[in-house]
Amino acid sequence: MVKPRYLLLVMLLTLSSCSTIEAIFGISDEPAVQDDSRLAAENQQLGTEIADLRQELSVLEGDIADQKSQEVARLEAEEKARLQAEQAIPKDRLWVTVSFRSGYMELTKASRRALKRLAEKFVSKPRTQTLDVRGYTDDEPIGGYAHSRHTPRHPYKTNLALSKARADSVAATMISAGVPHNIVHAEGFGATHFVADNKTASGRERNRRAEVHLVNK
Repeated sequence: MVKPRYLLLVMLLTLSSCSTIEAIFGISDEPAVQDDSRLAAENQQLGTEIADLRQELSVLEGDIADQKSQEVARLEAEEKARLQAEQAIPKDRLWVTVSFRSGYMELTKASRRALKRLAEKFVSKPRTQTLDVRGYTDDEPIGGYAHSRHTPRHPYKTNLALSKARADSVAATMISAGVPHNIVHAEGFGATHFVADNKTASGRERNRRAEVHLVNK
């Protein structure tokens, strides 16, 4: 029977003939080195991918900023165009002028027909305007000039009252044709705002008038 100390001696001799313990047991540091190299390569690849993603994100953020800037510019341009269009539309526009006979406040049949057609046109589509009817007279005093007196064909004592009656006559005709009464306003201005020379009959005829104005709210 082999004694234990001889077995131990044999093992020591065997170990002494090997260069390293790693050689005896097949242990080597090469796999560890390979793992480190692989990890380093993977880290480098990951770093490259992250850098690429950051670059793409930067480009994307730039594109979004450009699109936002363009959208803001477009909206500002549209708002500017809208304001310019509103400013281009007069707030107060003369629509029609109706003439009156000397000393009269009543409309002629032709004037009534014309006003009714205009009223029907006005109510044929939605509107945001109101109607201002402004009455005027020539400079002839009530009852005529001193050298050509006549009996007036109306009950009014002043040109201001006569001009208001003329405006009321036009407004009533428009309302009877369908224009809502709450958007029609009538006012008289008397012998003012002449559009022609009162020294001639044709000039005075032009001054005896009522004007219908479209007024934007």
